[in-house]
Amino acid sequence: MTREWLFWVLAWGASGLLSYGQPAASFRIAGHVVRQPGNQPAPGARVSIAMDQHRDRPLSCVTNEKGEFSFTGLPPAKYTLQVDDHGRSQLFQQLDEFSTAVAVGSGLDSEHILFTLDSPASIAGSVRDEDGDPVREASVYLFSRSLSRGIFQTGLKGETNTSAGGTFRFSHLTPGIYYVAVVGHPWYAQNVPTAESGMQEPRSEIDVAFPLTYYAGATTPEAATPIKLAEGGKAEVQFTLHAVPALRIAFDGAEKEPGKQTQILLTQLGPGGTPIDLSTSFSGSEITGIAPGSYLFSASLPGKKQHLALGSQALSLTADSTVHLGNGIKTSVSGKVILDGNIPRSLGIWMGNVSNGHVAFGLVDQDGSFDIAQIPPGRYELLLANDPNLYMQKVTVKGSLFANGEIDVPAGAQIELTITAAAGLSKVNGVVLKDKRPIAGAMVLLIPQDLSHGRYIPRDQSDSDGTFTLYSAAPGRYTLLAIEDGRGLAYGDPAVMAPYLAGGRVVEVPVPKDASVEVEVQPRR
Repeated sequence: MTREWLFWVLAWGASGLLSYGQPAASFRIAGHVVRQPGNQPAPGARVSIAMDQHRDRPLSCVTNEKGEFSFTGLPPAKYTLQVDDHGRSQLFQQLDEFSTAVAVGSGLDSEHILFTLDSPASIAGSVRDEDGDPVREASVYLFSRSLSRGIFQTGLKGETNTSAGGTFRFSHLTPGIYYVAVVGHPWYAQNVPTAESGMQEPRSEIDVAFPLTYYAGATTPEAATPIKLAEGGKAEVQFTLHAVPALRIAFDGAEKEPGKQTQILLTQLGPGGTPIDLSTSFSGSEITGIAPGSYLFSASLPGKKQHLALGSQALSLTADSTVHLGNGIKTSVSGKVILDGNIPRSLGIWMGNVSNGHVAFGLVDQDGSFDIAQIPPGRYELLLANDPNLYMQKVTVKGSLFANGEIDVPAGAQIELTITAAAGLSKVNGVVLKDKRPIAGAMVLLIPQDLSHGRYIPRDQSDSDGTFTLYSAAPGRYTLLAIEDGRGLAYGDPAVMAPYLAGGRVVEVPVPKDASVEVEVQPRR
């Protein structure tokens, strides 16, 4: 079951009674909540349930001193089970955004649930300057290497600012590999812009800046030290920022129009190629307070519908520089969606960078046209978005390559797409079996054999009665897989999944109406 809703507290107590306007039933959901490590009872945790058909009417209770909870008088149905504990929320047997729903009814055991809370990890640290003084209001970036849609990506996980004492903390982290970067501003720095008269004034000795700095002391993402966190792990890191003589960037070549100001974006590329937006000081047509380093300089002009991209330039700054906006490289993806019928008003083109998770998005106009201007270079997954029934029936590309559901976007490319869309997405219902008995908590995947419609892999997790539902499957042939332990499985990597395919079941979509497909679970390899 996917995580698609949030709970609101309706009641408190050691047990609860649900009423949905149906005759009273004798079914119960009951069990224990335990915390890691050691499966210790979790008293005072809030447990919530909601029926699929009544997600707007959840009920909550609080575990007793033994970590026990109970809900009585439940009609037969599937229920999502959630626990809130010390500021964090977790679904039953949660893996990513998926969880195991509890099936209630005759012959089903819903009264012996063991809800094991994951032990969250954390990273805390401090930021000081070379004199040992705390750097307050510094921007701290957290990057993680994690699975997204079945592919390992290194992208931005979170962002915070240091306190008055120069400290920061990232909580509720899952096990994995992390990187931390910090950029701040020396409290004493005077980054005075060039005088408008054009007279060059002597540069102040305190015209300085802090470079973007990674743990432990690196100034490039390639040299950053990874932080490996186990479940419940705690890492303490310290940063010392060293001020360097600051640079300034002048820019020209922008068309000056009344009431319009050139929008400037200065970024550095972090782990995985993730763009980091840097806070800068502007005065007229000059940026001050910049540390030497490699940057990406992008400019645009406000327009009626969207900003007019002036292009991007990669800069390696070692001294004061002048940037000519007219020399910027423009990278864009545009095209047309062809559909037999009216274009839905909310239809969009979704492009997800497979390396860092960066998303580019463009709305489709009523005539089917779309334009995604100034998209960062990279390799992207391509999908139609915001319509539950449309899929890409055919994709033709001019200016790049589209293969295996992905498109390459080189720097400076002007890519044109023609996407033929069609209605016909459907769902696949089934049950996961182990030794001919239903099994809960298995990862269920529908691997497409034809990637011309895109790389999207429908996924679910089997519920307590072994059942599952896979949504948004385009017509075609698939291999249906169930894997006993899907944690950390790169199911979007064909090489990783090759050993599982022989044990899967070939399925033609759409399946017959109301059909339930059985699939045997496979052990994790």
